[in-house]
Amino acid sequence: MKPIESLRHKLHTIAELSGEEKKTNRLLNDFLTKTNPDVHFKNIGGYGIAVLYKGEKPGKRIMIRADIDALNIPEDERCFSHRCGHDGHAAILCGLAKRFGKAKPQRGEVLLLFQPAEETGQGAQAVIEDSLFTQIRPDVAFALHNLPGYAKHRIITSGACFAVASQGLKLVIRGKTAHASQPETGNSPQTFLAALLDVFHQKSELLKNEQPFTMMTMTHAVLGEETFGVAPGNAEVWLTLRSYDDEKLNGLTQECIAFCRNVCKKYGFEFSYSIYEAFPATINSEQATALVEQAADEMKLSVCRMDAPFRWSEDFGRFGAVCPIAIFGLGSGMEHAPLHSPEYEFEDEILETGVNMFEKIVELIK
Repeated sequence: MKPIESLRHKLHTIAELSGEEKKTNRLLNDFLTKTNPDVHFKNIGGYGIAVLYKGEKPGKRIMIRADIDALNIPEDERCFSHRCGHDGHAAILCGLAKRFGKAKPQRGEVLLLFQPAEETGQGAQAVIEDSLFTQIRPDVAFALHNLPGYAKHRIITSGACFAVASQGLKLVIRGKTAHASQPETGNSPQTFLAALLDVFHQKSELLKNEQPFTMMTMTHAVLGEETFGVAPGNAEVWLTLRSYDDEKLNGLTQECIAFCRNVCKKYGFEFSYSIYEAFPATINSEQATALVEQAADEMKLSVCRMDAPFRWSEDFGRFGAVCPIAIFGLGSGMEHAPLHSPEYEFEDEILETGVNMFEKIVELIK
């Protein structure tokens, strides 16, 4: 087994949730120390890591990012697992670090960022807000994501939106409980909840005909408590909202909040809301994407331009507020199990392709 494959397997066995990547951080830091980077931040944005390799000639600072957190999906006796391939993404960057440890880039600087907490949409922002980031702020940034359902080694690109904006919206309605024998003495949100579910269903159907693409998925609804003796006083509805466009997503969010607030005010309910796992749209730079495609062409890899963004989200998009970015897909097999499924596992065969792609991109940037 090749060293980078072995490292990937070690990372796989210590999968840790977002914000808890302590063992992962230690293993990666031990590996990266041996590559003698010019700058080595062992903790950035939490358990993130940043290493910098300075070239012989002046040039741009190029950031290449991998995510390192895992999912709350059991595997064997372990509670968590890398069912999204972040172990493979991190291993690819380690392969790149090993190469730059042996031979520094010809020009500019290469910054390798091992980012925590991608799955919750918090990690990229935590890195950006870390005071250390001001010392290594990049001029351009690249990332990849392995993609089941595409031929192995195929490169999937977009010069615009690569992955949608999304966020979770929790709506909480509070009335007044009562004895189940005297429900009229309370203020139950039961009727409102039933109407709300119907309103949101109708809205989700209407959104199918709107542009840019926007969708609403109801993921959870609850009324009252698990008891037979109390007429309910509280209700919750959880929604996941997605859009190709950040402004459209924010508009839909505010529409849902305003509707609930107005009805609650009319019928004497208290209302509150909270937002979770917020991801901006990941908008690629056309110029940076062209470099990805040129690198793939020179490596004689098949390139596929996307017709539409992926419906899942990726918090790499937050770096778009810092510098031009481009994330691309790396095919992991047509018959491969999908991301986040219990059967998914990263394809070791594509590790070297990922390393070679990033190395070639660095080489092409003047």
